[in-house]
Amino acid sequence: MSHDDLNDRTGQNDFLSGALHGAADAMPGGEANDLHVSFGVVRDRVRRRRAVKVGGLAGASLAVAGVLAFGLTQSPVWDSEPVLPGTPSENVAPNRSAEPTSEPSGPPATSVIQDGYVPSWINDLDVGLSCGMPAEDLETTAAGWSSTSIGDIYSVTSELDGEPSTSLGMAATVEGPADWSLPAPPVLVWSQGGVVVDLGMNVFEGPVLREPLVGSVGNATEAQGMEFTTCAPRESETQDGFGTRLPEGDYEVRVVGFPQSPAGQWETAVSEPVTVHIDADGAHSPTGTRGGDATAEPPERVEGELTRMVLDRSTRWVSAQETHFGYITTGTPVITAECESTNPEDEVSIEAVRPSTDESFATFDVPCDGEPFVSDPVVGGGEEEVIDIRLANVPDGVARFWATLAPGTGDGGSGDAAGACSADGLDSSFDPANAPSEAAGATAGAIVEAALACDQDRLVELATEYPTELMIPAQPAEQVFALPEDDSLHYLTLVGLLAGTQGADQGEGTFVWPRVATEEFRESDEAWQEVVDAGVLSPGDADAQRAEGLGYTGLRIAIDDAGNWRYYSATP
Repeated sequence: MSHDDLNDRTGQNDFLSGALHGAADAMPGGEANDLHVSFGVVRDRVRRRRAVKVGGLAGASLAVAGVLAFGLTQSPVWDSEPVLPGTPSENVAPNRSAEPTSEPSGPPATSVIQDGYVPSWINDLDVGLSCGMPAEDLETTAAGWSSTSIGDIYSVTSELDGEPSTSLGMAATVEGPADWSLPAPPVLVWSQGGVVVDLGMNVFEGPVLREPLVGSVGNATEAQGMEFTTCAPRESETQDGFGTRLPEGDYEVRVVGFPQSPAGQWETAVSEPVTVHIDADGAHSPTGTRGGDATAEPPERVEGELTRMVLDRSTRWVSAQETHFGYITTGTPVITAECESTNPEDEVSIEAVRPSTDESFATFDVPCDGEPFVSDPVVGGGEEEVIDIRLANVPDGVARFWATLAPGTGDGGSGDAAGACSADGLDSSFDPANAPSEAAGATAGAIVEAALACDQDRLVELATEYPTELMIPAQPAEQVFALPEDDSLHYLTLVGLLAGTQGADQGEGTFVWPRVATEEFRESDEAWQEVVDAGVLSPGDADAQRAEGLGYTGLRIAIDDAGNWRYYSATP
């Protein structure tokens, strides 16, 4: 098994979603609308790949500071009442009205929905919800359960496959007795004028429970929604894209979870309503007393930009939007960010997240001093996988924050070609004591030095100087260590193995890194943890390899006592 095999497993094809949408268009009535709804979440339309966890090698694993989300005040132990969006906080001077307008600026939402309509997936749950029902009838029916909105509404837009498509999210908690289950994410249910005008998307086909892009702390989960209402089925005369958008104006939004009792009965857990405003730019929470004036606009999109997250609290309504422009396929992109706050000592904690697994593989703290921030290389995506920029902590005083994920240059943007090398910028070194002989240590040190320097010629020289077997099936050194790199990330892996793990005697005068690759250490918890800490394997991949019973099947390096580089491959 090669390193690429571990890093690139067959996933879902985005064309499947398009084909189903096409089939839905040919179907009559509400059934087609329900089919569209099942595939409405942008971040579930990614090609799923298993990728090596390498965030630790990039020097990116910093402690996430604080537990505030978009100005949400919350105790670290989650034992106090949350402060909902728009609630005044101490030490932040109000600079705008905290009260939203109450009159809709467009036609009433009831004019675009079908009164009494029940999407098929809601009908299957038999929880008594229907379009046009009184909002006051939305109530928690699951004994001992509670649902709470704890963050601002945000949108995620994909511009990857033709016409842009957008999903909505909001941080929430849905909690209840341990003998019950919560098999699907909560949804956002919208009402206006005391009438329910959107029952949310079908969260039982496709979407999974995951942390929100805003407020990824504690026991928060993402309540999911869409840019169009499910209360206007496809036979409606008013259509826009895959459905009918709610008119501009003010709405009440509730987080509704669907717990299942031990007996299998579906119930509801409904939060208190929060105000959300819709205009031509999307959906917004009220700013309230948070934020302040901002002086700088986010930069124009650059060539190769993959992901962009923008938060703006400098106006009456919060704008929070992430946009996906491309996949991580090669190289090591960096996150460039900037933050402005009423308190220059504030920091915003951000994470790079693989949405197909909800795994955070790099974290950073961005100072809110108005100065540009450039991260260490972000490594850990995969072939044709989008990457989310998740905000774990945004203090109340933050007025504007933006972050982009784009190809790195290794020098903060000056154009150094080393940015195409996965080991560029790493702060590692080889310990000669971690070798069986002086000659073996000298060779290992030379390999690490060449990889850190992104010196293709030197690595090729070292690999051809000795009878080195590279990869399975065998590949020439010029191909394995070619720059710019592909998603195999050999430079970073070489450093991770030799500088991040311990080696062990494999017999016949040969020493191998990591030691978990040997029979002696194949069941060692410490040895398995080394490859995870070094970023060679993600925790999930390490668990999967152990569960398969074949031991460590990842890449390893062997050097003999005489200093000969014997092999670099996934199997000896």
